[in-house]
Amino acid sequence: MAALPAPEVVVAAPEGDWEPAVDSLLRQTLPPAGITVVGPAEAAHARVRFLHRAPQAVAAACVEAARAARTPHVAFLHGRDEALPDWLRQLALAAADGAGLVECGLLRLRPDGLVDGIALPPAPYTGDTGGYAVRRDLLTTSGGGAARLALAGLLVRRRADGTDATRSAAPDAPVTSAAQAEVMRRARLTGPTMCAPATAGPHRRSSPRLVSVVIPVRNGALTLPAQLRALAAQTYTGAWEVLIVDNGSIDTTRAVAESARRELPGLRLIDAGDRRGESHARNRGVAAAHGDFIAFCDADDEADPGWLGALARAACQADVLGGSLDSSVLSPAHLDEQPLPMTQQPDFLPFARGANCAAWKDVLTTIGGWDEHYRAGGEDMDLSWRAHLCGYRVRYAPDARMHYRLRAELTALARQKWNYGRSGARLYAAYRNAGFERRAGRVVLANWSWLLLHTPDLLHSPARRRWIRYAARLAGFLAGSIQQGVRYL
Repeated sequence: MAALPAPEVVVAAPEGDWEPAVDSLLRQTLPPAGITVVGPAEAAHARVRFLHRAPQAVAAACVEAARAARTPHVAFLHGRDEALPDWLRQLALAAADGAGLVECGLLRLRPDGLVDGIALPPAPYTGDTGGYAVRRDLLTTSGGGAARLALAGLLVRRRADGTDATRSAAPDAPVTSAAQAEVMRRARLTGPTMCAPATAGPHRRSSPRLVSVVIPVRNGALTLPAQLRALAAQTYTGAWEVLIVDNGSIDTTRAVAESARRELPGLRLIDAGDRRGESHARNRGVAAAHGDFIAFCDADDEADPGWLGALARAACQADVLGGSLDSSVLSPAHLDEQPLPMTQQPDFLPFARGANCAAWKDVLTTIGGWDEHYRAGGEDMDLSWRAHLCGYRVRYAPDARMHYRLRAELTALARQKWNYGRSGARLYAAYRNAGFERRAGRVVLANWSWLLLHTPDLLHSPARRRWIRYAARLAGFLAGSIQQGVRYL
């Protein structure tokens, strides 16, 4: 197979910041053919060509630098952005497949490094883009021929300015989208087509050095003892620790956790009571974890004795793992609600459920951890999908079994399904450009028609639970659609 041609890269640095972009370019799996930094700062680097320009002239100078490039395609990156190691190779693959313009999604991070959201093209050219590549002839000719638009994954990270975390990317729009806008004027773009990100990084061949088990909990004193006994009975012989992350409990959860130290000497109690939410608690646990591999479970479930060992064995060939959930032991009366295995999920990308999942700590750090905008649902889908789109391997470990407890009380069940529905709309708003499709109109009509026709089920105990489950989720879809400004019914 012929070697993949590497594009030259133009780095726009109107504020003078270029080191994050250049450092990430020097770590690419496909080294760039050349790097040109355009900005006002006087600098020198052995592997970089600098064009000294005033901030207001950077946009035009970036386009001129691209026109003067010697490669068929030219890639663009903002100086404050950090490209993941496979960014340039992914752009080059799409370009070699005939794309005239390849756009990349952006992973927005808070100043503390946790995810603040994503931006997936196509979108208005406001500068909120994760870099892109253009066919150079589209910038150097006046023709208006057709050019295919391709979309890459979430391969660029942008950390918010710590002095102004709310700063928008919009002020950089004239710089980051200058070549894009020119291509839009010159060419008739067809597409777009979504490129599946190539797998990032080498396969891991070694076992985890230390596994950290993170359990978020709030007011879990009644169920936590059984989960801790199940963890104490694990057959895994490697090194591991348990972190109980208290998310503001007002019952005896902390005392229960302390009393388990006799059976679990490596147990630590972490406080996360400053903000509600499982995602926040999990992020706090990841930050406090000593392990290089993090496993997550819930306080109201019970791990099978071989759970941790199965995750550790599967970790050698995966970046993010999902285990199996079995409700036959803790919720035998509701087997029709058994969660589907990861290999049978109907969504556009498989996901590891938060009640039984694991990931390497460096992967969690790279993709920004758990998104705290999701409350009580959807955060596991978002984490897995971000990992997929960043090129990481999300795999299923069926032998890592967790005994799963379904909601018994109807009010708790309704609240859970309502939250799932609202999160579904948020997920659609975030991932629709990656291929996550809303339900077909005929399906929506059939769902709501069924709900109306089966309203009498509320009078019958066996059928009441199913009606409430469906109604709460559909209502959540509607509420989430209104909140997110999308149509996800």
